[in-house]
Amino acid sequence: MSASPRVARSRSKAQERSTRPTTSTRDRLQVTTSSKTGTSTFASRMRGLVGGVHPRRMRLFHFVCALVFLGASLIGSLVLRTQMIEDSFAITDTQQSIGRLTQDIQEKQTELDALEASLPSKAQKLGMVPGSDALTIDLSGYAASNDAKGSK
Repeated sequence: MSASPRVARSRSKAQERSTRPTTSTRDRLQVTTSSKTGTSTFASRMRGLVGGVHPRRMRLFHFVCALVFLGASLIGSLVLRTQMIEDSFAITDTQQSIGRLTQDIQEKQTELDALEASLPSKAQKLGMVPGSDALTIDLSGYAASNDAKGSK
């Protein structure tokens, strides 16, 4: 008896599979030659690198480069923003301390002015008499005599 139709069909499919040409997903190898032996320029190396790359891999490479660039940009912007916020807090603290110091200086200046204003009345209570106008001597043209130098 002959084979059943099911077996015959499966055998024919197996034969078709074996007769089909198999296509490889591997990249084709290329032989490159250089006019200079032993040395190659950067441009020729880049042409060889880019020329042998499969278009799908090139798109993937560009996609990965774009993702890396976007990630680096995001991290960089976050770092800069954090630094700007820290600087803002430092500036605010410095301005507050300057304000406190200015207020302290004004309070001390007010106390000093009050003490200077009360000074003549305290001196009179102690029995002091106000002096006459002060006398000043200008020594800018003064030259020391030789006798003064020798006596020392």
